[in-house]
Amino acid sequence: MPAAPGPMTLPTLDERQRRILKLVVESHVRRGEPVGSRYVRTAYHLSISPATIRGAMQRLEEEALLAHPHTSAGRIPTESGYRYYVDSLMRPEPVSPATRRAVDRSIERAVRTAAGAEDLQILATRVLAQTSHQLALVAMRAWDERPIRCFDLVALPDGLVLLAVGERGARVVTSTWRPTRPYPARTARRAERWIAERLPLRDAAACWALGRAARHEAPATVAALAADALDRAAKLLEALRRPAVRIDGAENIAAQPEFQSPDRLRGLVALLAEPEPLTRALESFMDAGGARVTIGRENGDGAMGSCSLIGTGLASGHFRGAIGVLGPVRMPYRRLVPLVSHVGRRLAEAR
Repeated sequence: MPAAPGPMTLPTLDERQRRILKLVVESHVRRGEPVGSRYVRTAYHLSISPATIRGAMQRLEEEALLAHPHTSAGRIPTESGYRYYVDSLMRPEPVSPATRRAVDRSIERAVRTAAGAEDLQILATRVLAQTSHQLALVAMRAWDERPIRCFDLVALPDGLVLLAVGERGARVVTSTWRPTRPYPARTARRAERWIAERLPLRDAAACWALGRAARHEAPATVAALAADALDRAAKLLEALRRPAVRIDGAENIAAQPEFQSPDRLRGLVALLAEPEPLTRALESFMDAGGARVTIGRENGDGAMGSCSLIGTGLASGHFRGAIGVLGPVRMPYRRLVPLVSHVGRRLAEAR
């Protein structure tokens, strides 16, 4: 899972350089072409000379915030340039009243008609794709955090151990494994009893914590088995309660100029066909209190490294998860960050 980007060490730029970097980023986002000094001067009615603008661009290139394609006299932002812009220069654009009304109406309609979190997730993904014009990602799961009151360990023939965890009378999940050494049935019963005395366990985190404690606090004869069983229970619960990502708007990202080369398009198709990297990336936003941005290689390698992701966590009394939009590094961040935040807030308020 990609780590959340840490605070960037910002180069020291003067006000003119900061302004020109902002103008180059926003021009490149809008036009998709390298930006030259004369265009910046004319488009933004600057009173300084093209030579002065070129000098500022040269400094920005030396700081690795701009790049200079060989076939063009203009510059384009680097990933570091976009990161500087998002962290230090961007002024978010308010969500337009028309978009706000469309989002709110759609979510209100979904709340009235949805049979559960999955139906709400389908519509939320569609709304986000339509309003962002990017690839929309939504992962939501209804809260299913019943405490673990059932924890059974059974030593099976051939050295296998059966684990069953859950709540009696409700869903129980099972796993079997072969420990490095076989355990007799009485050891499995004693490990089960040691754990049972400490039930209920609230969630996977509680299983991990008790597993660590078992290594030091459980009787020596059962410590290794109890710790192993608790670790496996935690992994079972994490997999069970991990929301699967739903995708909409693939045509939006496939139509972007950045994905028209055969290699880029193949990578994108593979990513959409096997979206586990998208799921992992979106998971990193689940505890985010507001919209965050990960840019290019902050998202990992392969096709994800050619993209930016704007996401935010979701939490309400009924579900938890995350939403986001994925697009090329050349994204309209100032429009999309507030949009993702607004959709996330409205979903969190739903039901």
